[in-house]
Amino acid sequence: MRVGIFDELTFFSRLHPLVAAIYFVELFTLLLIFNHLVLTLALFVGLCGLCGWYFDRQKVWRTLKGVGSLMAMIWLFNVILNQTGRPLWIGHLGSLTVRITQTAVLYGVTMALSLGGMILAFVLFNGVITTPKLSYLLFPVVPRLAMLLTISLRMVNLFTQKFRRLVMLQKTRGIVVSEGAWRGRLQKTGQLLRILLIDSVSAAMETAVLMEARGFGAKKRSHYQTFRWQAMDAVFGVVSLLVFAIIVGLRLHGWGWTGDITQFGVLGPGDWWAGLIMIGFINLPLMGEVGYRLCEN
Repeated sequence: MRVGIFDELTFFSRLHPLVAAIYFVELFTLLLIFNHLVLTLALFVGLCGLCGWYFDRQKVWRTLKGVGSLMAMIWLFNVILNQTGRPLWIGHLGSLTVRITQTAVLYGVTMALSLGGMILAFVLFNGVITTPKLSYLLFPVVPRLAMLLTISLRMVNLFTQKFRRLVMLQKTRGIVVSEGAWRGRLQKTGQLLRILLIDSVSAAMETAVLMEARGFGAKKRSHYQTFRWQAMDAVFGVVSLLVFAIIVGLRLHGWGWTGDITQFGVLGPGDWWAGLIMIGFINLPLMGEVGYRLCEN
């Protein structure tokens, strides 16, 4: 899912790829190690703010609408499948008893926010870690995997563009994919996807032949774009590691996590401190933007 790439004049885009990658590893880790509602809400809102700051807000809003449907599905599954905790509503469907419990509602919202945060973090990752940066990080270590990832990311973007062009072409012929009965829409979409699949396989085979003709893998690959380590990279990397270590230390002491789902609540005692530190961690790029602009001026 790509919303866009960052402006080259921003602080986040000028970070060394290694520092930016470490920050995203820390961010994804935080999304996995907490399960309290307020903490996951702080992460989700913070990521929404970062996406709104760096990307076009209309594209971010469209992304949020798509993410919202997945979040609603996760919440609904939790409410239906989780029957533990204090019941809020009890209904009967024939011989089947349906219970909506407080634990299911709270835990479902928490898991939905975690999923939404993961998707938004991946959107940010795509905007910051561009193809040259990904190549710079991975080619010296795993060149074949790096090439596979860069080609895959490029193919996904091309796949989306070709699908939109096909939809627009079908409209000129009087065929609208988004109108009609659901069965007809499904058949029209399936026909377009079949065309795209055949075209993608053909393009992949052609790319493989071209790579073999150019001798890929015969020698070490050079880089078109190089990245230099700067003072701001060291400062941002050290600060993010320190804040991340503090948050992980709080998690190891039991903050922000409930092991027994039957005792699941909105927030544990003292977790407000972890939430405030976490908000500071998410806002580190914005703090860096302020410092970067001050230094430039």
